[in-house]
Amino acid sequence: MERKTINKRKRVFSLQPNKNPKAVFARRYASHLVPALNKINMNKPTSKKDHKSFEQTVKHEVGMALALSAQEFAWGRFLQHKLLSPTHEDPSYSSKILERSDYKQEGEEEEAEIKKRLKELQKLLPGGEEMNMDEMLSEIGSYIVCLELQMIVLKSLVQDNSS
Repeated sequence: MERKTINKRKRVFSLQPNKNPKAVFARRYASHLVPALNKINMNKPTSKKDHKSFEQTVKHEVGMALALSAQEFAWGRFLQHKLLSPTHEDPSYSSKILERSDYKQEGEEEEAEIKKRLKELQKLLPGGEEMNMDEMLSEIGSYIVCLELQMIVLKSLVQDNSS
């Protein structure tokens, strides 16, 4: 019987300059995140009491690396501002984008459903509630791409750390 070896392909993120925006983002993200995680790892909690605080610190640094890596986008600047300011959510904040029109149209139920979904989308995009509809729709694409790249980098770090 012949033994076959399977080559496992790993993603490699080069630190060399690259014109590919996705590679640039991934490189910047890793360059912000890895030093922060190394610093956190040195101060790992020893008790279960400090574990919650440790998780919050890691979550904060993952978010901050995302924000710092995407400063050319409005959502990136908003996310950074949000992470640096004291945490507070104002549930009474009214959307500037989705205001009910005074006139009635055919398909009002469909329009209401679209507005409802846009409002949900607004809440997901950092700073979305402060953007007009055109801004929000142009920013959401970059946000989704950056979240996907963030997942790829994080998976790569976890795989490298576990092997």
